[in-house]
This record gives sequence, C-alpha cells and structure tokens, in this order.
Amino acid sequence: MPIQPTLARNILYAGIGFTAGICIAGVAFSGGKSADSNDGTQKSAGAFAGTGGSSFNAAQGVNEGDSSIATADKESKFFGAFRDSDDTRRTAALYEAASSLTLEEIPGLIAKIRSMPPEARETLMPFVLARWAQFNPRAAGDFILTLPDRNGRDKSMRMVVAAWVEKDPAAAKRWMLALPPGMHRSSAIDGFISSLAKRSPEDALAFIKTLPPGSRIDNAYATVFGQMAMADGAGAAKLALSLPKNANRDSAVRAALYRWAQANPAEAFAFAKDMEQANLRAESMQNVIGAWAGVDPAAAKTAVLALAAGDVRNSGIRSLIQNLATRDLQTAKSLIDELPEGKARSGGIRSLVESLSYTDPNAAAEYVLTLPADKDRGDLARQVTSMMARQDLNASIAWAEKLDGEEKKSAFGGIAMVWGSQDPKASLDYFAKNQLMSEDGQMLSYVLRNWAQSDAPEALAWAKSMEEGKLKDRAIQNVIGVMAETDPRKAADLIASLPLDAQDDAAGSLVSHWGHRDPEAAGIWAARLPEGDAKTKATRSMIGILVERDIVSATKWLGKLPAGNSRDAAVGDFARQVTDKDPEGAAAWAATIANDANRENSLDRVIRNWSRSDPNGAINFVANSPSVSQALKAKYLPKQ
Repeated sequence: MPIQPTLARNILYAGIGFTAGICIAGVAFSGGKSADSNDGTQKSAGAFAGTGGSSFNAAQGVNEGDSSIATADKESKFFGAFRDSDDTRRTAALYEAASSLTLEEIPGLIAKIRSMPPEARETLMPFVLARWAQFNPRAAGDFILTLPDRNGRDKSMRMVVAAWVEKDPAAAKRWMLALPPGMHRSSAIDGFISSLAKRSPEDALAFIKTLPPGSRIDNAYATVFGQMAMADGAGAAKLALSLPKNANRDSAVRAALYRWAQANPAEAFAFAKDMEQANLRAESMQNVIGAWAGVDPAAAKTAVLALAAGDVRNSGIRSLIQNLATRDLQTAKSLIDELPEGKARSGGIRSLVESLSYTDPNAAAEYVLTLPADKDRGDLARQVTSMMARQDLNASIAWAEKLDGEEKKSAFGGIAMVWGSQDPKASLDYFAKNQLMSEDGQMLSYVLRNWAQSDAPEALAWAKSMEEGKLKDRAIQNVIGVMAETDPRKAADLIASLPLDAQDDAAGSLVSHWGHRDPEAAGIWAARLPEGDAKTKATRSMIGILVERDIVSATKWLGKLPAGNSRDAAVGDFARQVTDKDPEGAAAWAATIANDANRENSLDRVIRNWSRSDPNGAINFVANSPSVSQALKAKYLPKQ
C-alpha cells in the first residue's frame, strides 16, 4: 500500500506489529483492524498474521529467502537515503523508501533504528512509524507511548496522528484526547490539527477553540488560516485579523497573507500596509514581498523601493533578493549595486549569499571574495563553506585555506559540521594543529558530540588530551552529555573529575538525558549531590522532566530534597510550570521557598497568573495565607 498523495503531503510538511510472534517494547504488532478503525488494514497483513510465522509469505507469494533479500534491499535503500547530505532530497528519498515497506518488515527496521545514535533516531523513526500508521494507526500510536527516549518521538506522534486522520478522524480524535497532559498529547494535537486543516480548515479552527486555555498548539492557527487563504485570501486575512490580539492572531494573519500573496500579491500587500499594528504590519509586508518576488519580481521590486527608508523597506529588500538570487542572479546583483552603503545593502548582500550558497556554493564563494574584507565577509565565508563542504569537502578546505585570520577560522567553522561528521579525529587534529578552534567552542562541541555518538571512549580520550582550559572543560562536558544516553552512571562518575566551575553545566546536561531514560536513578543522583551550582542545575533539569511526566511524582521528589538553594530553585521552577494547571498548589509550594527574595518573586509570578484565570481564588489566597507579604497583599487585594 503506497502512501497516498494527501498523506504524503501531511508527512512531508507536518514538520506495526503483527501476531506472528514478534513484538517491540511489549507492544504486539497486529495487522488486524484496530478498535477505532473502520477501514482496518490490508488483507496482506491479515494473511501474514494467519500463517503463524511460517516461512511462506502469503501476502507476497515468495519464499522466506527471497523475502529476506527483498527486505535487506529495502533497508539498504532506506539507510542510504539517510546518508544523503541534501535535506530536501533526503526527505523525499526516505518517504519513498518507507512507502515500500510491508507490515512484516517494519518491526525489524524499528529495532535497528532504536540501536542507532540519537540524531539518526530523530530523523528515521518518524518515517517508519508513519508507514506503520497506514496499516494500524492505533497500534503505531500506542507504540510511541512506550518509547523511553525523545529522539524522533514528538515528530513521530505528529506524523502518526496525521496518517490516522486520513483514515478515521473521529477515532484519531478520541485516542488523542484520552492521552494525559504532556508532550505526547501536545504532539498528537499538532498532528491532528495539521491534517484536519487540509481536509476542512473550518473544522480545524472549531476544534482549536474547544481546547482549554494554556494548551500547546504551536503553529496551529498559522496552519488553519494558511489553508483557508488558499480558497479565500481576503476573507481569511480579515477573519485572522479579527481574532483576539495575541501571538496566535499574529501567526494566523501572517500565514493568511502569505498564501493570499501567492495568488494576488498586490492586494495582499495593500492589505498588509493598511494594518494598524506596526510590528505585525512590518512582518506581514515582508512575508508578502517574499511571495510576490516568486510571482512577479519586477512588480515586487517596484513596490519595495517605493517604501519609505527604514526597517520595513530593508526587510523587504532582503526578502526580494533572497528570492531573486536563485531565479535571476544578475538582477539580484544589480539591485544590490543600486543600493547605497548601509543596512539595506549589507542585508541584501547577506541574503544573496545565503540563498546562493544552497544552490551554487562555488558561485557564492566567488562573490564573497569580491566583497571588502571585514567581519561580515567572515560570517558569509562560514555560510558558504558549510554548504560547499556537503558537495566537495576537499574543495571547501582548499578554498578556506586561502583566507586569513578570523575569516579563515570562520570558514572552517562551516566546514567542521561536514568534516566532523565524516572523520572527527582528523578534523579536530587539524583544527587544533592550525589553531583554528573557535573560542566559543561551537566547532568543538559539534564535532565531539557527533563523534561521541559513534565512539564515546575515543572522543573522551581526545577531549582529555587537550590543554587545560575552558575548551577542554567544554569538550568533556559534551562527551558526558552524549554518554548519558547509553551509560549515565559512568558519565556521572566523570563529572567529579571536572573542575568545580565546569561541573554545573555537565550535571544539568547529564540529568536532562538520564532523567528521560531512568527518572528514579537520575533523581536520586541529583538529590545526593553536594549543595552548589552543579546540584542546582541538576535539580532544575530533574524537576522539568518530572513535571512533564507526572506532577504527583514531582511533588514527592521535591518533598525529599533537603533545604538549600538547589531546592529553592527546583521549587520555583515547579511552581512556574504548574501554575496554569494547579495555581493553588503552585502557590503552596512557592511559599516553602526559604530565600525571602526568591519566595517573594515566585509567589508574585504565581498570583499574577492565577489572577487571570481565577481572580477570586487568587484574592482569597492572598488575603488568608500567612506566607504572602504585606507588599503582595497591597499589590493584589482590592483597595478598601
């Protein structure tokens, strides 16, 4: 069953087990009809399940040996697509490879992906689970709930629910709304809205309005109003502008205008220019100009240059040149030449180089060398080499070697992303020998983290061999963060060997990884640390993880922490995160903070937010709680 065209769009733009004796993480793979599915699954899956795992594949009519060869070929194609350095081409190839998978082939592929480094899991898992969802979306969704790590989990949830909406939107909605509050539910809602908006933006908007205040609905309004504008740009823009003034309204307006501009840019531009809110007007005009340049660059240029000098005009020029760079390079260069020295010209140059680097990095490199040698040229050199290295690593190194000083360092910073992925030791040795390591540690961090994912002992040995200093401390911290994915206890032992001023970030990084895999062990380790910055970072990371999983467990853990700055910091974070769900409980916990100033600030924040949703409850707490200071009582109680 190849992925249908509509579903393909959902998968590309959203940002299976069977009963033959195979299961993953305790979730049995079933090709049969799910409880909430009216259209069931393919007959081939049911036929396979009925064989009880025999060597004959009834769905394909081939023997086990031939089937194994076919499966190996498909897996080879899938993993080969992942190695493509071009993002757009890689996504399309992964989608195509996943489309060919049969129900029987998915468990083995999932098992292999789960053994891979985090970056690979993040990219690959969503495509396979979206394919599974075509056979049995409920089973795919239930499986996601069992995943212990976050790599690929949230995107997988969005794609699985999007696939489910294509089969049975009512069943998808019931399953989604039954999930407990947290990231799983938020990701599921994102996928549901995205897919439903393609079927009926009006229904998607109605659903959004049923969600309780504070629900995470990232980009939901933009998705819905972008779809509406495809049918009626003016109507969608007017409706979006009539929404209550907030971030959701602004994203809806921008999305509607961008879609409208693709059909009628002049009208969309006129509408944007007449809007009263200055920042929204500027952002919307920039979006419209970007779309206009793709439809009628000459008219877009005339409109932009007619604007008054200022940020809006400068932003419009950048958008225009960005679009022209890949369509008509000479026109883009000519426009830059027409501009006087200043923000408009420098912004236009940056837009041209950034856009050209994606399509023709060699041409971008030649253009950069024609520019004056300054900091801006160094930044542009980094942009060029980061793209050039993907096509020809040796050529990018040779080009960067021609540069001098900080400009050379900047160029190699772009190369590090590619070279560090291919041969981390050679790249780091080269950077260290030639004193090309950036002082901010970004090059080092990127290469070491990728190296540690494939060979942590070697990466750690290299980090320890560095000269003493902040870069060495940062290097070890990065390796520890990756080791926390596979061997958190060993990573924890290494933290004690770091200088005191380097232990805090390392402790926070360790807990942020370890806590998702084994919250009990990570929580015990964080609580037992000696009081100090490292413990504060660790406890704050831990409480964030626990609140996301289970508020009751979070309060039990907080209750066992000894008094100190680390406990105060964790309690303050807890109160801030749960105020929307339980303001009274948040206030009660904030009142236990020992430090007077921190307690005052935490209570003030809780009461302020509480007053918006339940003013009477907030006033009652302020009036009767002995923990509330006279200053806060004067601030929030009605004047007599």
